[in-house]
Amino acid sequence: MAESLTSSPDKDERLSEIPDPLAEAAVLAREMAPALCRPISRYDGVCDWYHGFWLCLRLMGVGRTYGGQAGFYLPALQDLARGGDSPRVLVTGSADYAIPSLALAAYAREAADLQLTVMDLCETPLYLTRWYAGRLGAEVATERADVLKYAPEAPFDVALTNSFFGSFAPEKRPALFAAWARLLRPGGKLMFTNRLRPGTTGIVRFSPDEVEAFCSTIAGEASRLPEPLNQDLEGIAAAARRYAESYTSHPLETQDEIVQLLEQAGFRIDSLEVATRGGRQGGGISGPTTNQPGEHARVIATRR
Repeated sequence: MAESLTSSPDKDERLSEIPDPLAEAAVLAREMAPALCRPISRYDGVCDWYHGFWLCLRLMGVGRTYGGQAGFYLPALQDLARGGDSPRVLVTGSADYAIPSLALAAYAREAADLQLTVMDLCETPLYLTRWYAGRLGAEVATERADVLKYAPEAPFDVALTNSFFGSFAPEKRPALFAAWARLLRPGGKLMFTNRLRPGTTGIVRFSPDEVEAFCSTIAGEASRLPEPLNQDLEGIAAAARRYAESYTSHPLETQDEIVQLLEQAGFRIDSLEVATRGGRQGGGISGPTTNQPGEHARVIATRR
C-alpha cells in the first residue's frame, strides 16, 4: 500500500525511504494510459492494456514490485553511489516508477550525486516516473526512445533494467547488448535481472486455462482494492481479461545465453547468480508476469 508523504521529512530522507504511493499511482495509470500509450511494434498494438493495469496488479500482489529484486539492486547501487564516480544512471525500459525509485533511494542513502535518465518506448511509464519524482522533489530526465537507437550526448556510468529480455526475440538480443555497450563508458556497469524459463521456446503467453484462473483471481481481489478502484469492478474485470489475453513475451532459457551475450558485446561479468523466488501468498495464479515461484538471473557486468 502507499506510504504517506503527509509528514515533512527533508528531501534526502524522503528519497532514501523508497515511498511507493501505489494506490494513487494505479488510479493515475488507468486514467492516463489510454491517452499516453501509442502503438508499439513489439506489442503489436497500443500498450495501454499493460501500462494501465500493471499498477493494479502490483497493488493486489499479483504483479511483483521491482521484480522482487530490491535486495539485489539496492546494495549494488549503493556501492556504486558510494564510489562517487558513477553519477550518470540510465534505466532502459520501465513499466512504472519502481526501478527508478531504487536508484533515487540508493544514491540518496549515500548522499551521492545522481543524474538519472529513464527511457522507454512508451510515454506512460515516463509520465509516472516524472510524477513520482516530483512528489519527492527529485530530478529525473525521461526519454521516449528505442534503446537500440537511443543516442545520448554522453555515455552513462550505469545502465540497469528489470525483466527486459521478454521484449526482444533471441535474434534481437545481440543488438540489445551492443546497445548497452554503446550507451556505457568504458568501465561502466550493466545491472539487470530476468526470469529464466529452461526448456521454454517460442512466445510465452497465458494459456486459456491460465487466462480464466487469472481473471478469477482478479475478481476475488478487486473488491479489496482501495477507492475508487473498488467502485469499478466491471472495468477491473475487463482490464484483467484484456491483459491476460494480450500479454506475450520471449523467454530467456538459461544463464549460458546471458554469458554468451555479455562476452560477445565486450562485457566482463562481475557477478551472475540465479536466485529462486517464492510466489504470492495463497497462490491461485499462473502465467507470465504473475507473482509465482521461479528462477531469476541477477547480473552485474563491466563494459570493457
